[in-house]
Parts: sequence; structure tokens; C-alpha cells
Amino acid sequence: MAEPITRFSRVRWLQNAACVLAMLGSLALVVLGLSGYGDSGGTWMIVAGGFLAFAAVVVLTFVPLLLKVESTVNRQLGEIRDLQGVLTAQHKALEAIAQNTRISDAAKSLARRDEELDALRDTIRNNVRGERWDAALNLVDEMERRFGFNEEGAGIREEIDDAREARIQARLTEAIEMIDSHFESHDWARAQAEIDRLLTALPGDSRVQNLQDRMNALQEQHKQELKLAWDDAVRRTDTDLAIDVLKELDQYLSPAEAEELQNTARTVFKEKLLQLGIQFRFAVTERRWQDALTVGLEIIRDFPNTRMATEVREALDMLRQRAHQAADNAPAHASE
Repeated sequence: MAEPITRFSRVRWLQNAACVLAMLGSLALVVLGLSGYGDSGGTWMIVAGGFLAFAAVVVLTFVPLLLKVESTVNRQLGEIRDLQGVLTAQHKALEAIAQNTRISDAAKSLARRDEELDALRDTIRNNVRGERWDAALNLVDEMERRFGFNEEGAGIREEIDDAREARIQARLTEAIEMIDSHFESHDWARAQAEIDRLLTALPGDSRVQNLQDRMNALQEQHKQELKLAWDDAVRRTDTDLAIDVLKELDQYLSPAEAEELQNTARTVFKEKLLQLGIQFRFAVTERRWQDALTVGLEIIRDFPNTRMATEVREALDMLRQRAHQAADNAPAHASE
């Protein structure tokens, strides 16, 4: 935009020239009027000269003012146009930013969606590792519902089922190994408790259903082995072994089988009581009071209702006293 002085230089030149001519004209009219030129028209010449001078002064005063106003208005109009141009450019920039923001929001939404999916997958894996099967399946349902990943959800659900089945089989194997150890130690009560627990948890599993039959077969096998050991101990007159075998065999015998062994068992116990009685008498005769006390206590424990047990009870206080005395005197005799 041109400067006001440049733009209105010709106007100013014309203004100044007109004002100079007007001033000269007014001066000439005043001079002529004062000199009495035209007699009666002198006054009008003075008036006309004064008016012309006034007009020149007005022009000199107001024209620069008007030019200044016009210049100011023109400058403001230029600034407004420049501002409009800036606003237009900024509007375009803002539109571009808004467009980029919308694209960025969409990208962020996609990124957050991927992050949520990854977090959901990690949570499912953690639940599977922690054997929280129901929680993992619920998260798979959420994946299918929220994100529409039905195919992936079906694959993960199949993996969860396989992992759960593998873990169940692993635990079942551990439980069966523990039950086998109970079988080997003939701890039938614990074995039965574990079998009942597995039958409740896995009623349709063939491995579990076979455990009960195995235990029944092993119990019957062990009973037959004990019966053979009993017969062998009785034949060899191994009273101690026979009694030990009979104590274990008793839990497997039916009432009929127990009745069959009753006479033989009675003979074995009589033989055992006779042996203990002889050991007791020899210990008393030889003043081996500690041995006598030990044998006497065994008679009372194993044959509490016999006459011999009654006799031992009557002598029990004396046996204890002499056993203590013998123990106190033992170091003195050893030092001598």
C-alpha cells in the first residue's frame, strides 16, 4: 500500500497552488477595494477578497485533515484485509489440525484397542497358568463379545480345555502314584479315602474306576500271602511270627474264616503264654529282675485275662522295686 504523501502528492500540489492563487486573488481584491476601484464596488471586493482568503484557509485546514482521515481509513482497511488473510490462513491450518486430530483419535482408538486385546490375552494366560479355568473362559467370552474375535476365542477356549484336561490328568497321575504307595505299605484306609475322593471328583474316568478293583484284588492277594505265612509259622512253631501275622491277618478275615483259624490261634497263644511264663520264672529264679519285669509287663499286655497275668500283677510292685535296686547296685558291682 502506497504512503499517503505519495498517493496524494498531486492533490496536495493542486491544493497548495489553488490556495496560493486564492490568497493572491483575495489580496488583489482587498487592495483594489481599499483603493476605491469601481467606487461603489470596493466594499464588495473587500468582502470577496476576505471570503476568498477564508476559503483558502479552510482548504488549507480541512483538506490535509480529510487526507489524513482517508489515509487512516485506508490503512485500517489494509490491516483488516491483512487480518482477514491471516484468519483465512489460520482457519485452513485449524481445519488441517482438526482433520489430523480426528485421524490421531482414530489411530489412538485402534492402538488402545490393540493394547486392551493384548492385556486381555495376557490375563487369560495368567489365569490358565493359575488354573483359574472359569475366569479364563469368562474373559474369552468378553473378547468375543467386545471385539468380535470369535475364531480366536474358539481357539483359546480349546487351548484352555486342553490345558485343564492335561492338568487334571497330571494330578490324577500323582494321586494314583500316592495310592500305589499306600497299596505297597498296605495302608488300605488311606488308599480307600483317596479313591473315594477321586470317584467324587472324576466319576466317569476309567483310571479312577479301576482303582477300587485293584485295591480289592491286592487286599485279597495280601490276605492269601498272610495265610500262607501263618501256616508256615505254625508249622515251624514260630510263635512270635505267627502272632504277628495273625494280628495283621485279622483285619482281612471274614467271620467264617476267623472261626476256621480259631482253634489253631488258641493253640499258638497258649504256646506263647507258656513261653512267657517259663521266661518269667527263669528270670525270677536267676534274680534278673529287669528281665522279669519286662516279661511280666508283656504277659499283662498280651494276656490280660489269664491267671498268670493276675499273678504278675500281684508281684508287679515287688518286681519294680527290685529292678530299681538292681539298677542302682549295678555300677558298684562293675567298679569292684
